[in-house]
Amino acid sequence: MEISLALLPIVVIFLLLFVLKQSSVTAGIISFFVAAVIAMFTPYFSLNLTSLFDATAEGFLLTVIVAYVLLFGIWLFHLMNEAGLIQTIAVHISESTSDPARQALILVIAFSPLVESVTGFGIAVIVIAPILIALGFPLFKAAVLSLVSLTAVPWGALSTGSVIGANLTGISIHSLGAGTALMSIPVFFYFTMITVFIVGGWKELRKKWFEIIAVSVALIGAIWFFSQFVSVELAGVFASLAALSVEMLFVRFAEKKQKKNDVVAVSETNVKDSLFKALSPYLLLTTMLFLSRLIPMVREWLNTHGIIELKKYAFELPILYSPGFFLLLTCLFAIVLFKLNVSLIRKSFIATIKQWVPVNVSMFGFVAMAQVMAYSGMTNLLAETGANKFGSAFVILSPMIGAVGGFLTGSNTGSNAMFIKLQVQTANLLNLSPELVAYSQNASAGHVTMASPSRVLLAAQVSNIRHEEISLLKMMVKIAGFALLLIIVEMLVISLFSQISHK
Repeated sequence: MEISLALLPIVVIFLLLFVLKQSSVTAGIISFFVAAVIAMFTPYFSLNLTSLFDATAEGFLLTVIVAYVLLFGIWLFHLMNEAGLIQTIAVHISESTSDPARQALILVIAFSPLVESVTGFGIAVIVIAPILIALGFPLFKAAVLSLVSLTAVPWGALSTGSVIGANLTGISIHSLGAGTALMSIPVFFYFTMITVFIVGGWKELRKKWFEIIAVSVALIGAIWFFSQFVSVELAGVFASLAALSVEMLFVRFAEKKQKKNDVVAVSETNVKDSLFKALSPYLLLTTMLFLSRLIPMVREWLNTHGIIELKKYAFELPILYSPGFFLLLTCLFAIVLFKLNVSLIRKSFIATIKQWVPVNVSMFGFVAMAQVMAYSGMTNLLAETGANKFGSAFVILSPMIGAVGGFLTGSNTGSNAMFIKLQVQTANLLNLSPELVAYSQNASAGHVTMASPSRVLLAAQVSNIRHEEISLLKMMVKIAGFALLLIIVEMLVISLFSQISHK
């Protein structure tokens, strides 16, 4: 009975999302209340009112860390969108080649991770799908490609999902980010290949095999390097720039476009100037974050000034060191540089709040639910049961659990909030590497969000194919399912090598 009760909050999420078709906001809040009632009023768990308050407070404070970043990340997107800058950037990139496969590589593999890394929560779909349609891609293909473009979700919204995961488990954010990157190596190659295959089939795959490898290596290498040695928050941004640079080299040298006259040259110069100006907010943000993480004197000052601290909950939020502060400065920079009027500023901020509030309410529900389950002993009970029932087979189950969370919530952050503590606790009981299990959770949750019903609905709406939503969902489940299979195989191989090395 106690195991069924401990599972009930998670089962409630399934029922609300898939049977009753409720929003993630409703699911998050109701699942939190269900966990609280079970924890306080059943004989199996002993959570008093004070402990419930502490668990809820910790959930709220963890949400605040992410909410601070999301607020200004989403606002930056809306400011740039209102100024027409997102279209300027994306159209310039897409029109640099007439080859559909290269257009897809530029937009889906190279450019989308930049948008998703700064904004998060599937906004890249809204940016990428309309551009692909404008370029002549069929509506269904454009929708599929826009969803596949969500390759860098574990680093989305300046790695807020990884930040939540690191805070809940105590694993270093650098370790979690770099480990997730290594776990994602075959997945990144797969998504690059599937992008080319969707556009041109086996013929294009054979024709562009070296290009696929080069772009994938640039993306993977940059994500791993910056996660490990510089800043996990910046990893997706720099990876996008690296992949974009490599792909543009292929465009330039493979197609060898001839400049016919000086008029064209002047026109291209003007376009490059406008592109640089449109990219300048991203460049400023990247530079500020880069310097704040690499210069010891700057890092120390930012980490010791403007600190919000609650010792009772071991909570600390360095206001000036957080990416949220640099996003705020970037928003102000964009307002001044592009001379946005009060009306546009107000419109963009209202749009931001409308998007920001439900995201944070649902995230609070999932995080607070996870904290109540941990405080009351539910998480420990489920971990012990999982360890006893599955044993070493948990290495296969672990990616599946992460994937279920990503599929349900459409969010790497939401999945980590629900499951990463449970996963790590189970790994410890089984003497498995808790870090490896955390990498698996973070990677599988992130890479399966592209098949989430909420993401699929968004792509169907943007691409004007609501009548094909079920077909689109089936297609994305297949694509994301194979990515999950790759992670499971990788976990099995690592586990086997670990067993052999210990003999």
